[in-house]
Amino acid sequence: MFERYTEKARRTIFFARYEAAKLGSPYIETEHLLLGLWREEQANMAMLLGKKMPDALEAVEHIRKEIAARTFAQKPISTSVDLPLSDECKRVLAYAAEEAERLQHRHIGSEHLLLGLMRERGCFAAELLRRLGLTIENVRKRIGNNQPSTVVGSAHVYIGEDLVFIRGEGWAGDYVRSKVTELRRFAWIKQDYQPRDLLIERGTGRVMFYSGQQYDPERFELGKGAWSLEHCAICRWELSREAGTGHETGYTNGQDWLCTVCHDQFLAIPNDPRDDVYT
Repeated sequence: MFERYTEKARRTIFFARYEAAKLGSPYIETEHLLLGLWREEQANMAMLLGKKMPDALEAVEHIRKEIAARTFAQKPISTSVDLPLSDECKRVLAYAAEEAERLQHRHIGSEHLLLGLMRERGCFAAELLRRLGLTIENVRKRIGNNQPSTVVGSAHVYIGEDLVFIRGEGWAGDYVRSKVTELRRFAWIKQDYQPRDLLIERGTGRVMFYSGQQYDPERFELGKGAWSLEHCAICRWELSREAGTGHETGYTNGQDWLCTVCHDQFLAIPNDPRDDVYT
């Protein structure tokens, strides 16, 4: 079901399940998905709201209290118990897939989950987002805008006052700074992206990367080249063999990937005069 989902989108759903269990809900509801989205995308959500990070965190804390107040008091549920998606949440995931198709995106990311929440207009999460001033039209424009007017010429990276535009898409400066600081701890090697083998658990569909370890063939199926794409750890640029020129080569630390633009701009020249923008 989640083959096209980015790691961020999968973590969003994982966090939603955590929020539901913590509140003792027998289902993952749209408000839990919203809390999961906040956990995964704090910087980008703050940017969408036009808020500085402290103000954004205060807003989400208020939302969390509203959600808890609406939840019938229950004991927390063990993390070992599977929680199903509510019908509203199932529709949200379907809408997210439609939004990805509409934007001609091969992946389904956390940004598409946000659009899916807003399309389920009668749900509590959509009501909370409307109260914060978000509209689906503005969010669609923000996600689909690949050529902002603030980009100078054909430059791949342009640094604004609060935003860093990478390949035409704007990212919160705080987000870029934190990611660059984190990623500078690793050594990066340039190479062509190759699909990775997966072990797929029969019955559950859960996956893990295969690196030559022994496995039980009755429990797991080996999927050769089943993991066919990755995304840049900073700008989410797709790395795959099928997407075309510029998508097939990147830098890897053995687990994560960077596109050539982000690596060359933010990590390759640590003494660049503009480096203080990120650190």
